[in-house]
Formats: sequence, structure tokens, C-alpha cells
Amino acid sequence: MKLDWKGILLWSNQFYGICAVLLAIESNVLLLHTMPNVFLLLFIHLATVLYYTHAYLKEDQDGIYNERSKWYQKHQYYLKIRQVFYTIACAWLIVVKLDAVRLFIHAALMIQITLLASVAISAIYYLPNYPFFPFKSFRNKGILKSAGIAWIWTILCCMAPIWFSTSANFTEMLSSFPFWAHFIQLYFFILILAILFDIKDLYRDKEAFVNTLVVKHGVDFTIHKIVLPLLLFRFLFTLVGHYWQGGGYMHLLSRLLILILIYIVSRIIVRQKAIHINMLLIDGLMIIKAILSIGVVWLIH
Repeated sequence: MKLDWKGILLWSNQFYGICAVLLAIESNVLLLHTMPNVFLLLFIHLATVLYYTHAYLKEDQDGIYNERSKWYQKHQYYLKIRQVFYTIACAWLIVVKLDAVRLFIHAALMIQITLLASVAISAIYYLPNYPFFPFKSFRNKGILKSAGIAWIWTILCCMAPIWFSTSANFTEMLSSFPFWAHFIQLYFFILILAILFDIKDLYRDKEAFVNTLVVKHGVDFTIHKIVLPLLLFRFLFTLVGHYWQGGGYMHLLSRLLILILIYIVSRIIVRQKAIHINMLLIDGLMIIKAILSIGVVWLIH
């Protein structure tokens, strides 16, 4: 019997969950030199899989669809049951094991506003565009789509691990340069990947009238006029951050290597039509980034 590895790992979104967990571990290791709470890592994985699965639950056989769409059509019942189970598990983890309600009540007002705004952004992302509804989904708003995704990932994978850590004074951490340096570089890293993500869904988004940057401007314009300037900005930010923060040349080299890999991947996916290859190339950069950063910290310390 042939193992359906693409369905198990990619189409089921478990790969996204793995990426999110590794980025959360990276944040904790870089900023606190400790591992995150295991229950937090489980929540991050389940919440990520739950969130991304929601986008494809209504796949049908009309129009343009791909191997991933067919997998969703075939496993509709299983996925709906899994969504219910994951939702219950996430609620139990966040309320009981992570004690998030108490932490939120005692958090500073700015932190409360940031968390509520992040939850609102994640919810609005999937809202249908009803004419009578006051809020509109920004999935078809070009750069807002990518910027919103990058923000949610950064909050989940950078802010959350530190907030839930018992070994960190979170308010004090928010006033430190290392935290914001990591937060900003992670945000722009995810922003670049989010823009590249839309290349693999170009034809699907066109049919669904999702007006991403790639749909609006085309692949070549997106890469040369948007992705490359963002890579240049992140390169300059990396150099400035290294100058002010230090951290050794191994840290600098690992970050520069990621930038080079992003550029290489952006060139490959233009010609690559297989959706699973594009997912492994683009999403896989998160795994490579996390492993490089964690490895450098462990080697130095």
C-alpha cells in the first residue's frame, strides 16, 4: 500500500504546524536560552493546523483545482471531525494548561490590546464579504493579506512563547532591543514568504477573485519589485542589528544564508508548477531558519 505522504504531511497542514513549532522554539532559544512550554508548543501546532485547514474545507470540483483540492474533497468528513477535536483541544490547552485567561487579565493594557487585535485580524481574514457586515475580509486586499498573515505568525511564534514563559519578565522583555530585533526580522521573513506563498495558489486565487499581489501584478513584478526590495531591507536590518546587538559572526552568517536561500527559492518557484514542491521549498525555509538559529545558539553556548 502506497503511503500518501503528501496528504499526511502537506495537504493536512501538519507541515505548517511543524514550521510554527520550530519558529516558536527558535524565539525561546534565541531570547531566553530555554525551551518553550510543551503545552504551548502543542497548542501552536494544533491551532496552526486548525486555522489553515479552515481555508480549504469548502473545496469543490468546479473550476480550477489541484491535487490538494482533490485530497480535501476526499477527506471532508475526517477533516470536519478533526476540526472539532482540535478546537476542543486548543480550548483546553489555552484555558486549563496555559492559564491564558489569568495571564490576560493581569497583562498590561497594551499587551491586551495587541492580543485582541491579533485575534480580530485572524478572524477577519476568513470573514465572507457580506454587504451588510461592517467588517470586510482582507484576503483580497493585496499586501494586507500578506501583512496580516505575517503579523499572526509573528505574534504566535515570537510573542506568545515569551509571554507564556515562566522564566521571563515579559514587560521587561518588551523594552529590550533583542526582542524587537527578533520580532521585526521574523515579521519581514514571514511577510516575504507569505508573498511567495501566493505564487503557488495563483490560478486558484484568480478563479476565486482573491486579489493577491501576485494576481494583481504578476509573478515577475512581485519578485523583482516587491520581494527583492524586502530582501534588501532585511539584509540592511540584519547588518544594523548585528552591529548594535553583536552575537558573533555565526549568527550573522546564518541570517545571510537564509536571505540567499529565499532569493534562490524565489527563482525556482517561478518555473516550478508542482504545488507540493513549492510548499516544501517555501515553507521549508521556516524549518531551515529555525534549525540554523537554534544550532548556532547551542554551538555558542
